[in-house]
This record gives sequence, structure tokens and C-alpha cells, in this order.
Amino acid sequence: MSTTDTPSFGGADDSAVRWGVTDAAVGILLAAACSLGWAWLTRTVVIDEWLQVLGAYLAVWVPLVLVLCIADVARGRRSFAADFGLRFRFIDLLWGVGTGLLVRGLVTVIELAWTGRTSLDGGVLALPTGFAFWFGLVLAPVLLGPLIEETFYRGLVQRAVQRRTRARAAVAASVAVVVSALVFGLAHLAQGAALSPTAAGVAFVSTFVFGLAAGALAAATGRIGGAIIAHVVFNGLLVLAIVT
Repeated sequence: MSTTDTPSFGGADDSAVRWGVTDAAVGILLAAACSLGWAWLTRTVVIDEWLQVLGAYLAVWVPLVLVLCIADVARGRRSFAADFGLRFRFIDLLWGVGTGLLVRGLVTVIELAWTGRTSLDGGVLALPTGFAFWFGLVLAPVLLGPLIEETFYRGLVQRAVQRRTRARAAVAASVAVVVSALVFGLAHLAQGAALSPTAAGVAFVSTFVFGLAAGALAAATGRIGGAIIAHVVFNGLLVLAIVT
């Protein structure tokens, strides 16, 4: 791992970084509030299907992106690469694909042991069409979601916790990986809670396990390119199972 890929927390460049755990907490709370608000609105007002799909994603993404931009421009180095490790190398493709496949396999085993079936079994009676399909089922979860969520959870949350943890580097990195994975899992808990307690549990465990793997990959490489690729593969396999 080159020194350019290693987060310079505590180093000479660290004086330029003023974002931290507070920024992460603000982003998480704003995203949760906006998501709940949009869910309430869709239950109260008749809204077209395509707008419901778009709004559901934007309610989460806009607060996260807003906090990332403010942290980077006003409280950081004005570079997503320097602040959040948003870099890609060819090796990230290999690590990311391998991690995504491995974690999807592990999650499938967990689901099978817990519920007797897996999310890869499908079970969708009718697929959405038009915008709801291309954006809501393909573009958002497979491309845009991994980029935004990994930049926030592994780029901002994990690095903020690592900076805040007063311990040896290895311990601080481990704590940061677990905390970011836990927050990531809790953020997805509501998606399953709308269906059933079992679905909520499966959603939390699967995203928590993935968060651990993505966080470890980001910590090991000093950049989030591999974590983004892993997220694309992890979600893409599920989408592929649904559409086929």
C-alpha cells in the first residue's frame, strides 16, 4: 500500500480536516428524517409510481451527498480523493469483485439457515416497468447507490470514527470498521421492517456483514474503490436474480 493511499489522520495534512463524527451523525439523522417524511407523504398523498421511486432514493441520497460536499469544501481538503479515499486502481476491481461474490455467498448461507430460503430465490410476481424498473431496480441500487453510500459510510463515517478513536492504529481501524458497518446495517433495517420482523433481521444482518467486508477492504487499501465495486457486485447479483 502506497503512502498516497493511506489516510493521513494525525499527520501534517490532518490540520486541514475539520469534519468528523458530528458531520457523520448529521448526515445519518437527516437521511433518516427525510426518508420517514417521504414515506409519510406517499401514504398521505397520491403520487405517481415513478415519483415515489425517485423520491424514496433522493430522500436518502440528497442529505448524504449534501453533508459530504459541505464536509469536503468547507471543512476538508476540497478533494473527495484526499478526504474520503475516492480512488480506483485496477487491483480494486479484482478485490471488489471477489469481496462482493464472497459476501453474497455468505449472506445467502445465513439467509438459508435463518429462514429456509434466500433473497436470490426471487419471488417477485410482477416486475416494475419503465422508469421504476430502470432507475429503481437497476441504476439506483447497482450504480448510484454503491457510489454514494460507500463514499459516505466508508469514506466519511469510517474515517471519522477512526480519527476519533484514541487507540493504536490497528485498534482504531477495527473499531471504525465495526461502527460503520453497524450504522450501515441500522440504516437498512427500516427497509425490511416495512415487511416483517424476519425481513428486518435479514436486511440488518446482510448489510452489516457486507459493511464489515467493505470496511475492512477500505481500511486495508486506504481507498474506497474496492468497496464500491464490491457493493456493485453484491447488489447486482440480487438484482440479476430478481429480473431472471
